[in-house]
Amino acid sequence: MRDITESDGSFVTTTAGDRERERFSRRFNLAEGLLVMAFILVVLWGCAYPFGVMLEIPGVRPGSTLLLVAGALYLLFVSPRLHGDTLSSWGLGDPWALFRSLRTATPLRRAVLAGVVAALFVGLNVLNYRNWGEVSEFFNFDKLPLPPHFFETFPGSLMVVLFGSLLASVIVLFGIRYDNFGTAFATAMKIALPLLGLIMLAAYAQRGTAAFAHFSLRAFLIGAFGYVFWGFVQQLLFSSYFGTRLRKAFGPSSAPGNRRPAARVPEALKFAFAAALVLGPLAWLPIRLRFGGAAVPVSVLAGFVAAFGLFGGLYGWFYAVDRRRLLVATLTGSCFGVIHINSYGLVAVTFLLGIFLSYVFMEERNRNLVALGFIHGVLGSSFGMFFSKGQSGALKVDYGVGPWNVDDPSWGVLVVPALCVAGYLWVVWWFLRRDRALQGGV
Repeated sequence: MRDITESDGSFVTTTAGDRERERFSRRFNLAEGLLVMAFILVVLWGCAYPFGVMLEIPGVRPGSTLLLVAGALYLLFVSPRLHGDTLSSWGLGDPWALFRSLRTATPLRRAVLAGVVAALFVGLNVLNYRNWGEVSEFFNFDKLPLPPHFFETFPGSLMVVLFGSLLASVIVLFGIRYDNFGTAFATAMKIALPLLGLIMLAAYAQRGTAAFAHFSLRAFLIGAFGYVFWGFVQQLLFSSYFGTRLRKAFGPSSAPGNRRPAARVPEALKFAFAAALVLGPLAWLPIRLRFGGAAVPVSVLAGFVAAFGLFGGLYGWFYAVDRRRLLVATLTGSCFGVIHINSYGLVAVTFLLGIFLSYVFMEERNRNLVALGFIHGVLGSSFGMFFSKGQSGALKVDYGVGPWNVDDPSWGVLVVPALCVAGYLWVVWWFLRRDRALQGGV
């Protein structure tokens, strides 16, 4: 049986069974990924929060920001080059693959693909030009020492077009992966639409038809469009980096009990019952203790029980389909969740969503960041509309995360981040200690 640290030449078989390029061992992938996650948490909660927020020492915030920027540069540019990752393995577009497709495709396929690329390029330029105020503010161009209305007249207007063309070119060539967009988008909708229904059902369970009184389709679509791009950026860091490192750290399991298709229904029922019985009350009780019985009645508990029961059922189903793959996805999803501390409602939501995203992203046919970005578009806009506004009362989810967004700073805030860092370090220690024992199955 093969050593789990062994790669086949310059390739390694991932958790989902795909073969990918890799220059280092499984040990290195696991240790790097989780140590990077621990580094992020230490900078945020071991440096920025105690020294910058609690002790208010000047210079801590820019210093910690520089450390995080250095970490992001390593994630995005250094690590993939060291490991030999490809653009497609990160769910990104490959311009050379696109040019090969255009050269070798049939005339009809070539015309369709070229038309799609051209339409995206023109459309992104139009969006950039029409929404330059927001684009300028996002990139801080509005803070440049320029004459008033500079970008509204020549040569400023030309610079707007040139910047839009550059940005559109990067997105069209490197941001969008065309070869598997159809399958990845179909998978994304299979995840997003049921969860959208669950969000709306939860809002209805809490507030009845009043939850939809201020619903605006236009606001929803605008928010969804914005969240597609924000989701792309987030998943570039989490699904792409952590997902790649961790799926390469664990090979496919050969344990006889890892895949049990016949047990899918019993496992789904078992997990659904356990999640409803344990997680539902655990989520409901702290909110009730904080806001009181009038704001958080027993009917809300029923909603939590139903929601976690549904999630538990899905988890149990896929646990029987491929136990190792789901556990690796859970570890990866935790990275997406804990980065949202100190908004624990958002931690829970992103952790659960991260499990699904990590699970499907392991397969080559689903590895497409733009397609997964649509999940963020649908869910981010709807969740924000129903649960981040004042109308959601005690169930309002705070979108402000990180040390600088803690409402009531205290030293007790550090307990959960410290436990998370300790947990990731323990997993690294456990993995390195049991390298050969991991061959058979989780």
